[in-house]
Amino acid sequence: MNDFSSFLKLIAKDVYTVSELTARIKELIEEEIGYDHVWVVGEVSNFRDNFSSGHWFFSLKDEGSQISAVCFKWVNQYIRFKPENGMEVICYGQVGVYERQGIYRLNVKHIEPKGIGAQALALEQLKERLFAEGLFSEERKRPLPFLPRKIGIVTSPSGAAIKDILKVIERKFPNLEIVISPTRVQGEEAPLEIVRALRRLYRIEGLDLIILARGGGSKEDLWAFNEEIVAREVSRSPVPLVSAIGHEIDITISDLVADLRASTPTMAAEIVVKDKGKLIEELWDLKERMVLAVRKKLELYGKELLQLQTSMRRVMESKLDSAALELKGMFGKLEALSPLKVLERGYSIAYKLPFMTVVKDSKEIKSGDKVVIRFHSGRAVCVVEEVEN
Repeated sequence: MNDFSSFLKLIAKDVYTVSELTARIKELIEEEIGYDHVWVVGEVSNFRDNFSSGHWFFSLKDEGSQISAVCFKWVNQYIRFKPENGMEVICYGQVGVYERQGIYRLNVKHIEPKGIGAQALALEQLKERLFAEGLFSEERKRPLPFLPRKIGIVTSPSGAAIKDILKVIERKFPNLEIVISPTRVQGEEAPLEIVRALRRLYRIEGLDLIILARGGGSKEDLWAFNEEIVAREVSRSPVPLVSAIGHEIDITISDLVADLRASTPTMAAEIVVKDKGKLIEELWDLKERMVLAVRKKLELYGKELLQLQTSMRRVMESKLDSAALELKGMFGKLEALSPLKVLERGYSIAYKLPFMTVVKDSKEIKSGDKVVIRFHSGRAVCVVEEVEN
């Protein structure tokens, strides 16, 4: 009973509900450090981002302890990379209490990977993802047209790149049709403008090729061509696309996705356009070689035809000689069988008029009929006076 009485004296003081105690802890923490922003370094664990809200939930830990952390969607959409379990990071944020679960956590406002810049890490993560999807594959690279008739160019209309490209094209193939789709090539708004510029060209009929170009600059100046939305739009090009960003040492994601990478905008123009003068020279040379080849063929065929004609003449002459001999033999046989030969021996042939029917039997004629008697030489028209059967 004495113990029970002591307990009653103890609870006679302030008694908190769970919510009240949690609120009091939250108040104390926020008064001490919650309203101040702190930098915390630790290893990411239990990272989760598969929520419809779009928030990131994870823990930061070191060898002795860990703290829960949250990075809300309206913050993480501006973070260039995605944290992974086991990655060491430096987080900037405020400590607060999540009253529903009664836990304190770090409300993260910014994250930096320790030892490597967020931008560089984001670039590597994007490269790995696009590589896994096959966007860098050589199998999807298309050959450039031999002689493009209409070329689209996406670049800044006031930059050095467009001047260099047009200068080379004018020198190599004057009057080639060029369509320029202007865009910014650096700055925060550049990626979306580049996408829009590409899409404008995609809608043009008869376009054979696209050049995506920008002159030299720092890595930050070229960063728009490392953005995922630009890389994916490049991959959707309906015609072969040449990427020419910066100088030879600069390689962007757009370069890797494009059908062909040129080291500079000037080199892109050199690659995609043939020299008109040289093409004409090659055509004339080809014409001369074709004429020569045709002449040689005609000479060869002429000789073969002459040989064939000679052979055919010999065969025909042989055939005609043989036929003549055969015909002569047949004429001899016909002559031997000819009735005229019989007439030479004193025989004659009687024809009954008026149809000149050969009389073979005396019964075929009667007294008074007219007949023609054919002799070996000449004939006589006679009237039958008497018939003896």
